[in-house]
Amino acid sequence: MGSENGLRVIIVGSGLAGLTAARILREHHQDSTDLVCRVTIYERGSASVATGGQGIIIAPNGVKILESISYDRERTGAVPIYAIRTYDKDGNVGEEVDMDVKPRFGADCIALKRSDFRDELLRLATAPSVELGIGGEPAKTVWNKGIVGLDAKAGVVELSDGEKVTADVIVVADGVHSRLRNSITRDESHKAKKTGLTCYRVAVSTADAQKALGDLPLPHWWDPDTSKNCSSVIMAGDGTQRMVTAYPIRHQTYFNLSCIMRTEESSQSATESWHAEGDRAKMLESFSVFGESLHKILRYQVNIDSAATEVKIWELQDLEPLPTWVRGRAIVIGDAAHAMTPMQGQGANMSIEDAESLRLLETGAQRDEVPDILKLAESVRRPRVVKILEETRKSHTALGTVAERMLRNLDFNCSYNGIYQALKAKKEESTTMTA
Repeated sequence: MGSENGLRVIIVGSGLAGLTAARILREHHQDSTDLVCRVTIYERGSASVATGGQGIIIAPNGVKILESISYDRERTGAVPIYAIRTYDKDGNVGEEVDMDVKPRFGADCIALKRSDFRDELLRLATAPSVELGIGGEPAKTVWNKGIVGLDAKAGVVELSDGEKVTADVIVVADGVHSRLRNSITRDESHKAKKTGLTCYRVAVSTADAQKALGDLPLPHWWDPDTSKNCSSVIMAGDGTQRMVTAYPIRHQTYFNLSCIMRTEESSQSATESWHAEGDRAKMLESFSVFGESLHKILRYQVNIDSAATEVKIWELQDLEPLPTWVRGRAIVIGDAAHAMTPMQGQGANMSIEDAESLRLLETGAQRDEVPDILKLAESVRRPRVVKILEETRKSHTALGTVAERMLRNLDFNCSYNGIYQALKAKKEESTTMTA
């Protein structure tokens, strides 16, 4: 028999993984007496934490899950991506590869502003159920209260004010610099490490880009008449492996520009480099060979506001595969479990897939079943993530092969259809091997 009142769930962190998990679980776990949701999100920051304004691309494997939980792409200004196109540093078109993959995988690729995406996930986790057309009650959010301790076996967390709270399930989704990851792995060495790549991240409105360009037209890769919903990769082609990834967001009124290069030297610790302000002068110097149009868009003009109103520097990091994601009643997901670089475009998608795997904690699940259910989810998620991380890392030393590598792995990456289908396929594979 199941638990009439649902499981008590604590989610640590309000990033993409944590909020998606809250949306997945909120329908199934509430107190049947007072109809209060038993899913609570604890966030050590404010409601506006982790809302960087740069872009993000969600692939079909992530989009299919989002569409199953009432995600509204119009609210986020999502732009469908139909192709990957390469350019040289002077803006000449190279190769174009078709990415109109909806007929093949059941969903398209979409590009959106990260902060808009996070706002939508927060809505899905906390909006009234009638607004979403679902059962259950909204997840609760507790802001400005971090979790500093975890007893995974007992299901107890310690809050920053010393209070202790008990739960049946604890979902650790506190990001790349997780404070609780090692409570699950029991190994302090599991920390994100820099990969030797640096990314300057910029989101620029089309209106501001036009002001910056003056009499120059929008670049071929930006102009809606010629860009045609492409994600463009502009390469230096001079052996330095510098590249700029550009794609439209916010109903094509903005462009995301990710300027990637080898890291020269850094004064930042790994824990400081996620949302650090970028040095515009250094960015301009490093990408000065990328044609007049791009340089003007990026350039800081004396006494004039730059078109690039927000420049962030992100020293790309990843995490060695963890030996386990589960201990007792706790599971670690998202970047806390498997931080990876964006070189294959799958980091956020893995976080969405992780959260969706918690569907296994369906209505009626008993408290004493939780550890085995979490292990079952891990049995699918961890091996898949390890393979995707391995392929992503291959692009770190050959930046020019990113588009090629993404396409080579397209079937494996995008054909994923959720935890239940994955478990079914795993069972069928096992049956075939033993036959």
